[in-house]
Amino acid sequence: MTTPALNDTQTAEAHTDALKALVTALGWQIDPVRLHADLQAIANVTRRSGHGASAGLIDELAHTVEVRLLTTKATIERTVVPFG
Repeated sequence: MTTPALNDTQTAEAHTDALKALVTALGWQIDPVRLHADLQAIANVTRRSGHGASAGLIDELAHTVEVRLLTTKATIERTVVPFG
């Protein structure tokens, strides 16, 4: 069975979703507060270096940590959150 080729938008979304899954899993293993702060700091440095698109993605990953790991419900239940 062959899989259909993805267009550029679908490829970018797939990469972003995979990165969100990774930061969620990392946040379960380490301190999510520190992970969030580190991602924000890295995004700021990246932005100052003139890499706005990369900084935007890193900001999105920090936001993922904030929404999925720094809320009481997500922290207590530690459920798998669908990416979409």
